Amino acid sequence: MFIEVSYSLMPEDIVMPGPIDPPQVKPRSRMTEAPSGEPEDSAVRWKSYNNTSIMEFFAHTGTHIDVPFHVDPEGFKMHEFELNDFIFNSPVMLQIPKQNKEKISVEELEPHEEELAKANMLLIYTGFSKTRKKDPEGFVKNQPSFTLEAANYLVDNFNIKGYGIDTIGIENIPDGKAASPVQFPVHKVFLTKKKQKSFVLEDLNLAVLVGKKLRRFFVIPLRMFGAEAMPVTAFAEVED
Repeated sequence: MFIEVSYSLMPEDIVMPGPIDPPQVKPRSRMTEAPSGEPEDSAVRWKSYNNTSIMEFFAHTGTHIDVPFHVDPEGFKMHEFELNDFIFNSPVMLQIPKQNKEKISVEELEPHEEELAKANMLLIYTGFSKTRKKDPEGFVKNQPSFTLEAANYLVDNFNIKGYGIDTIGIENIPDGKAASPVQFPVHKVFLTKKKQKSFVLEDLNLAVLVGKKLRRFFVIPLRMFGAEAMPVTAFAEVED
């Protein structure tokens, strides 16, 4: 059985960080009459033989991945990944409950060392996603994160290529911006320390996997040339 863990891109399901416009589908051609008041020099081709559109969206919209180029000018870009980089036969999901701005520690990860040693995809369910719909501003501002020590522990000791979490980011956005001397240090550990094609997967709906036994995990992005991130369809295969 397959279970989707990415949020839809319906307007009511999108949570955006900061003053960023939501995705827009702009008509290029439409098979209908022009709306009343449409200027004669409209860029839209009305009464067309087909419907075509221009799409504009922030690359970090909804459930999305960040690849190394996000925090490293020399890092791997979306188009440099291959299909096999997004298929995982050994996913592991850990439940580590967190509240506002709490951080995942090494001590909370160490008891799962045996599971982590077998994993190539790690999913962390904090439960903080329960606030996503009822308090979207708090979901962005107060998101939990990893300690820098926990990020280093995972990267240094295990062969994990993908790190997913049910918060809007793998790292608290305000804290990451304010960090010194290196901004967004947690992102940089996960994405650049090993100089490999790894990624972080953010804003996941992991509540639907609680109590399920994972078999495989899939992440389906558009491999846009030169991009640092991309919305995805993510889903898990679970035992029936």
